[in-house]
Amino acid sequence: MSDSSAHSRPDAAATQRWVERLDRFSAGPHTVVAFCAAEGVSESNFYLWRRRLAQPPTPASNQPKVVPIRVTPPPAAATPIELALPSGTILRLPGDARPEFIVAILRGLEERPC
Repeated sequence: MSDSSAHSRPDAAATQRWVERLDRFSAGPHTVVAFCAAEGVSESNFYLWRRRLAQPPTPASNQPKVVPIRVTPPPAAATPIELALPSGTILRLPGDARPEFIVAILRGLEERPC
């Protein structure tokens, strides 16, 4: 994949090259024009990568957000189990629901189509 691709996802190697390149620019006294000429890259790519690397990566919106959970044996008087999903849906399960059942439900939710 080319460093100049503005519309496709950059690969890890291109990202690393630009991180190093922008570090060199920050450490030196050059203008953007002089630096880009010396590096053999366009000014537009310089600004694109500087903007891209300044923003924190955003997770894909269709990826499920998974958090670790721990299922422990219920107390003597089993209180209901509530699972609050990212969509806002609340799943209420009996307090004595088996851990395998809860895990199966969560796995099923991860596999649902968008």
